[in-house]
Amino acid sequence: MAQPVVQTIHRDPALFWWILLPITVVMILTGVLRHYAMVLLQSTPKKQALPKLREHRSLMRGVNLRGNANVVSPSSFANRKSHLVSAFKDGSFLADPESRGKPRPNPMTDPAAMEGMMGMMKGNVAMMVPQTLIMSWINAFFSGFVIREQPPWSSRRRMPMG
Repeated sequence: MAQPVVQTIHRDPALFWWILLPITVVMILTGVLRHYAMVLLQSTPKKQALPKLREHRSLMRGVNLRGNANVVSPSSFANRKSHLVSAFKDGSFLADPESRGKPRPNPMTDPAAMEGMMGMMKGNVAMMVPQTLIMSWINAFFSGFVIREQPPWSSRRRMPMG
């Protein structure tokens, strides 16, 4: 019967104090700094016009009704559904009823859409730059360390072939 190979990893007892603790502290401080950078980069939300807000909320009301169809009684669901369908057909919930049936405008020409895309890009950069700096710092921290144990199949003895 073959005995299982026991693998032992020898580590320096000062590993916690000189490597793991500083990395943990830096990660926590980076998270705090990233949070405050996101707060500073965030643009103030613009006030929406009342018709636009009414259109958005009516769409959300329809989504919620569809999602909670099994909770509401069938007669109540049918009444709410018929009310929403008739209001959507009339266009009473639309912000701009004259634009009904027309294709949506190109979002690249809308300054508000461009502002939203720019906000997403700012958020991505605010996440990417600190992550790159942390990874290069950790790479410098671990340079020269070999964190690998010799696998059991690569021994100094050569097995005879054939």
